[in-house]
Amino acid sequence: MEGDRENTADSTATGSPKAGWTAWPAAESPGRTSLLLIAIMALAGLCGMIGGDFLWAATGAALMMLGLNRWFLPTTFEVDDDGILVGYPLRRRTVAWRDARRLVIDPGGGWLSTSRGGRRSSSGLDLYWGRDAVGNRARLRSFARRAVASGIELEVTEPHSDRSESEDPEVIV
Repeated sequence: MEGDRENTADSTATGSPKAGWTAWPAAESPGRTSLLLIAIMALAGLCGMIGGDFLWAATGAALMMLGLNRWFLPTTFEVDDDGILVGYPLRRRTVAWRDARRLVIDPGGGWLSTSRGGRRSSSGLDLYWGRDAVGNRARLRSFARRAVASGIELEVTEPHSDRSESEDPEVIV
């Protein structure tokens, strides 16, 4: 299936469980992608008119597409008991659970940080859920719980969880 790949409870050579998925926002939200493409074309056309040349328009469109590469190209996620490997379109990043300090799990996306602060910085990973958002969040949550159970000081926060509004956000420390 385009845009989603599931590997749940696979065993590697060491026998540790592994989960993985692919998130591709452009394929998962065709309506938003269409609006985004219209906006890019309009802004690129404006660049071409202001610059007085088609090359300005092409350059503007290329730069906007490059800046939005995580929307237009698929991102792969692999999670196991050691950490998370994320294959962004232009690079791969890994964060080991032993280095992770804060995990935010939100229906709109997540964030795994190697610092305790609430601010996003270059010391973390953006998480996208793919087509099976609920299942992928649950799989990631189970790996985070195992990391906490093994003694890792990881703060797991779910500020806007799928649970009812009356429940407090879950924080595991």
